[in-house]
Amino acid sequence: MRSQVRNCFHSRCKVSLRSTEKHALFRKLVYNKADNTSEEVRSEDSGPADFERAIVSAGYGKFNYLLLLAVLPASFSSIFSSSAMSYVLPSAECDLQLTMFDKGLLNSMAFVGMICTVFFWGYVTDMFGRKKIMFYGYLLTGLLSVATCFSHRSWLLITFKFFDGMIISGPYAALMSYLAEIHNEAHRSRSYMWLGVFFSLGNISLPCIAWLIIPQKWYITFLSETKIEINSWRVFLAICSLPEFLACIALFAFPESPRFLILKGRHDEALSVFKKIYSLNTGKDPDTYPIKSLENEYSVESCGERIQDKLKNCWKRIKPLFLRSNIFRLILISMVQLGATIGSNSLRLWLPQLFAMIESYKSTLMKDDSQVSGLQPTFCYMLGQEKSHYNSTQYINEMMHNSTTICVPAELNSRVFINSIVIAVTSVIGYTIAGSLITVVGKRKLMAICFVVAAACCASLYWAEDTNGILGLSSVFVAMTSIGGATVINNYGG
Repeated sequence: MRSQVRNCFHSRCKVSLRSTEKHALFRKLVYNKADNTSEEVRSEDSGPADFERAIVSAGYGKFNYLLLLAVLPASFSSIFSSSAMSYVLPSAECDLQLTMFDKGLLNSMAFVGMICTVFFWGYVTDMFGRKKIMFYGYLLTGLLSVATCFSHRSWLLITFKFFDGMIISGPYAALMSYLAEIHNEAHRSRSYMWLGVFFSLGNISLPCIAWLIIPQKWYITFLSETKIEINSWRVFLAICSLPEFLACIALFAFPESPRFLILKGRHDEALSVFKKIYSLNTGKDPDTYPIKSLENEYSVESCGERIQDKLKNCWKRIKPLFLRSNIFRLILISMVQLGATIGSNSLRLWLPQLFAMIESYKSTLMKDDSQVSGLQPTFCYMLGQEKSHYNSTQYINEMMHNSTTICVPAELNSRVFINSIVIAVTSVIGYTIAGSLITVVGKRKLMAICFVVAAACCASLYWAEDTNGILGLSSVFVAMTSIGGATVINNYGG
């Protein structure tokens, strides 16, 4: 989204040379003096200001800290929307009669929905603004998350997750743009750093919440006599919808992006937003804001709002990617990023189910197999035996028309959730170490190291025999593929 705005700034909108010179002088005055309210700066502020100069004059303080608090539930909602289903699959297996194929669909449907609407949300966000998309987007996502709790068929749950993915990508894209457009250049990268921290906290908190809720028995009591048991996975999904509603409420309290207002030619509204930010950050009266007017930097007419113009401008921006000189590099980078994404997300989302199957194998079949073979079973053998046991039991029940047999879901003991927490913490530690090494070894070398180590760990899983070994290899694999994918974006996406 930032690239779209930046392209609009440079290709479709007319920026005067006088504005650039004044902005450079202003930055020099601000960063060379401790007191940015000096007479010299005020004399420069007396004329119309561009966006960067106006946002720097608004300062950095309470407004930005409150915005970070509002971003916290928003970042949690993105993690919960895409990853919560992985903890539901073992528990909902019997309630919804889920097959392994159904579980794969449930893990992937949110991402399918995101892919289907990526260009649509880019257009809608530029048309209607960041605030509206964030408010209504998180509200609808929260309602869809609540609706998943009442799913009584697998296809209904799959459908809800697809629409959930379609909707959540909208407010997420708007949030990325809003963070860039509400901070000045000096603090923009810091805001994204905090966003990464919040995503890491979301990955760690999700298995903690699942650990607290899913193993418990939940009841609703009517008239102090009748007790109705509620499936724990439904309660878990309901809890996971709370960050979306909190993000909706929190972000509603913030103003529209001033840069969006400037692009739309609504300079009075943009100036009012700058005054509010200034007043909240400094504690001073809004009328003392040093900027009195904003430059008419951008031609609204040249930034056509018709959908035909949007599509043409979008094609002009992406057309160079498909030129002969760039097509090979595009394919290569796309394949690398695709492999990194598949590696990090596929195994990560399946791990709770896989660990549940391993624990189930240990409690039911491992003793008999050990007595027969005398060997420690490998990771793949345990999964294969557990799957064969499930299929054979299901086949016998169907052939004998055994309607009295009760489906027993895989037991989610504490080990399953602890393993998921360890994997999330390992990724955080890996990102911290990678942030220090990237300046030493370089981006390309770090990317190569991450993918080689990840490939070695994934291949070694075939021979892993104990849970600790499986956990260690899985943790390193997920961390390395995630860091490698982030390095690809950092190296080639800028």
